[in-house]
Amino acid sequence: MPILTLPGRTLRVPQHPALPQLPAQPEVRDARTYRIALVTEYYYPHLGGVCEHVHFFAREARRRGHHVDIITSHIPGAEEQPHVIRMGRSQPVQSNHSQARITLGVGLRRRMRRVLREGRYDIVHVHSPLTPVLPLLAIDEAEVPVVGTFHTYFDRSRAYALFNGYFQRRLDKLAAAIAVSHSTTVALDRYFTADWKIIPNGIDVDVFRPDAPHPPEIRTDVPTILFLGRFDPRNGLDTLIESFRRVKARGHRAQLVVVGDGPLRDQYYALADNDPDITFVGSVLEGRPSYYANCSMYACPTTKASFGITLLESMACETPIVCSDILGFRDVVKDGREALMVPCGDRDALADAIVRLIEDEPLRRRLGKRGREESLQYSWDRVTSRVLDVYRSILGHAGIAVAR
Repeated sequence: MPILTLPGRTLRVPQHPALPQLPAQPEVRDARTYRIALVTEYYYPHLGGVCEHVHFFAREARRRGHHVDIITSHIPGAEEQPHVIRMGRSQPVQSNHSQARITLGVGLRRRMRRVLREGRYDIVHVHSPLTPVLPLLAIDEAEVPVVGTFHTYFDRSRAYALFNGYFQRRLDKLAAAIAVSHSTTVALDRYFTADWKIIPNGIDVDVFRPDAPHPPEIRTDVPTILFLGRFDPRNGLDTLIESFRRVKARGHRAQLVVVGDGPLRDQYYALADNDPDITFVGSVLEGRPSYYANCSMYACPTTKASFGITLLESMACETPIVCSDILGFRDVVKDGREALMVPCGDRDALADAIVRLIEDEPLRRRLGKRGREESLQYSWDRVTSRVLDVYRSILGHAGIAVAR
């Protein structure tokens, strides 16, 4: 494992495996199976909600006997994987106050056309359909029905305003337009018209569970607060570090465990200022359940999100949540039911909520238990069934799962 040395501190920085290593699942087979192409700009070794959505849906669909290929781009460090077709070169760019990816290369349209034809797919499913480059190419070149899933909440888009006609025409080509949350449709409705179907992100409730093993970085002598996410300005780690200082200033002993990485790494390390109670773990792909399940609470001060996938992961691990009161999170949690929700960016309110959970163990247990119960509604089995029902409605087939 690589070692990162900072003044006064040595950090272990985990390397990313090509794909998460997950337990085998019992195989079933749907009565009617399809050849499915999933097209996405985001896939491993990139870490994020879209690539995980693609990966876990593909895994569940394959378990049911469907053939699934993932069409994406080359990212440095990517390893060859069965049924992952890569083309062009992935380039990170700044977009929507975050880091996005686009694919660069010569002959991408021709390559996409050939891959889709040679794959003999029944359906092409495009993720983040109105973003360059691969999703738009797939919409243009597909000769079978195309389904699109929209993942992002945004306040405004200059590109959508300036080129509205172009994007609306591509949206009109979709046989079905899926959004992962109501907040996603709120953003899209500012610019486009479509018959949105809301199907949420999923969670593997057999992997994310409360009995996950205890990681060595988490202390047992003090309450522990978890941050887990990409080092991105809108994920609010700076807000949490400042709030954590206020918690300690009130006389509470605690540990802040930071799981994640990103281009702002040096900025956040400097902000932590060698605080011995702040532990930077680095990026974790497979072991996330262990961190959720063994911390006292999960703090998520994100300022903008279309869906709270990390909230679901925490809920499935029976861990109470302190999070921003934003539209995307209201689709997943309710204040006082699974989480304490605080005004976005309010450091004092965030510190107050953390202190409240530190001091009230019965409240932590109640929020955690209810979170686990709610998370079961988002199992990948249920989410995948809903997506496959969309395929069947388009292709005109009835599907009944049978054991094999």
